[in-house]
Amino acid sequence: MLGLMRQSAFRVGLLLPAMFLALATGRAQTSPPNTLPNNPFVTGPEAPKTEPLTKERKEEILSELGNVVLKQAFVPGVNLSKWPEFLEKQREDIDKAEKDTDFARAVNRALSQFGVSHIRFLPPRAAQSRVRTSTIGIGVGTRPDKDGLTIMSVFPKSPAEVAGIKQGETIVSVDGKLPEASDALLGDEGTEMTLKLRDKDGKERELKIKRERYSTVREDTLTWMGDDTAVLKIHSFSRGYSRENIAKLMSEAGKAKYLVLDLRSNGGGLINNLQHLLNMLLPDQTVVGTFINRSEAAQYAENHAGDQSADPIAIAKEVKDQFKTRHMPVDPFVGKIAVLVNRGSASASEICAMALRENLGAPIVGAQSAGAVLASMFRRLPYGFEVQFPVSDYVSKNGVRLEKTPIVPDVEVTEKAEEGKPDPAIEKAIAKLKGV
Repeated sequence: MLGLMRQSAFRVGLLLPAMFLALATGRAQTSPPNTLPNNPFVTGPEAPKTEPLTKERKEEILSELGNVVLKQAFVPGVNLSKWPEFLEKQREDIDKAEKDTDFARAVNRALSQFGVSHIRFLPPRAAQSRVRTSTIGIGVGTRPDKDGLTIMSVFPKSPAEVAGIKQGETIVSVDGKLPEASDALLGDEGTEMTLKLRDKDGKERELKIKRERYSTVREDTLTWMGDDTAVLKIHSFSRGYSRENIAKLMSEAGKAKYLVLDLRSNGGGLINNLQHLLNMLLPDQTVVGTFINRSEAAQYAENHAGDQSADPIAIAKEVKDQFKTRHMPVDPFVGKIAVLVNRGSASASEICAMALRENLGAPIVGAQSAGAVLASMFRRLPYGFEVQFPVSDYVSKNGVRLEKTPIVPDVEVTEKAEEGKPDPAIEKAIAKLKGV
């Protein structure tokens, strides 16, 4: 995993086909691109050819998956050797699964027992749709909770937007059943389902909605709030992140005294896209943090008489190769910066927010972030399945491990933005910047 033979992209995030050699913090790691639509489900001529899900094929897939989990995945302090035990707990559901999605759901319940982010099993249609700029679904980004699926984002011009579904609502029922994960929304193009939604006040409504094709790319924007303040909205560090567009927007933002960086519901993405943005926000060679892989943990253990505690923060202190910014043609922004985050802000977004807090004292405004920061990669499995698995941990410049440690905002905002009204989070961020 070490070396600098080729440069490519390193995935940190949410939520893309073949493996690429990736470059991050001065060392290469194998990783594909990083964005996954919320409800990936490809049909028609784009759909991969699916094989009958026989017992023998399931065992072949699980055998390859086990090799990845046991031999390639890595998170400091996590005992991945428990995989056979976790898998056995789901054996009944795995054995009776006849559909790819049911099989994947059972396997993912086993993977979730590790209690870490960036590890999941994708059925063929979900795996193939990762590389596309459109997909089939209703067009929402969701987060599972005890009541169902909380809607973190709604894609423009999607069936959900047309139906009036709003961010902050919770899907409490899909065709009469409590949804445990976003794959409950999967289905073929043109098929209909019945959703029951609950708003923040507890009011429920029911609607029928069809799965249709929609674009998963949202253009990042710069909006001026008066003469001296700009709001830069970054939807993702993966698909849709245009370096040319971001450089243009940052050049324009250079005229502002105050910049609000909106990373709400940004689930993460490629580390070199994150670095591209940070290069225009922080001075050249600014230390951002440290990525920790298996070899560095092993080196730490060797240096400390076999200490296998694998404390990421302790290991990070001895890693010389740190993640830093680089020089860009666009000069770094010199005004004051505030960052907006929420529960949907994960991975690369959290690294970005923490880097600006630690290096510039940038206030963070909104709600707690996801606390999901591990570098990961994808591996193809038999019959079109894939697995995403973690390969590196991350510790910030000031020694904060962000995995399982959500960023707590300096200014908490519980009010939701309403159409036609000022966004309360943006207003409070500006007030914080201006000291009013």
